[in-house]
Amino acid sequence: MEEREDEVGYGKPPRATRFQKGKSGNPSGRPRRNPGIAELFRKVSKQVVQANAPNGQRRRMTKLEASVTQLMNKATAGDLKAMKVLLQMASRFPELVKDPEPPMQLIIVEEPMGEGWM
Repeated sequence: MEEREDEVGYGKPPRATRFQKGKSGNPSGRPRRNPGIAELFRKVSKQVVQANAPNGQRRRMTKLEASVTQLMNKATAGDLKAMKVLLQMASRFPELVKDPEPPMQLIIVEEPMGEGWM
């Protein structure tokens, strides 16, 4: 049986509709996946914002740092909900409470007073 070039059928689309040489069959490429909640949280928490420092200066910090600072300030001011959240964070992540530097020790040396002190 002789094959013709313009034959159309199963696995043989018309020549005009076949993939063109040098052109991709998927020009847009694979669609990007939606970021998960953890990836989205990391991305947003790393964004930099400007906040007012206690001395009146503007200070640049990440959103996560600003949120933790605000939470700590509210807990210090007596906000019970902020205290509860802070204590939950401290119990869940004990490394947050541990101080990486050992506490400073103050040594007081008493020298004996002489006769002429008073």
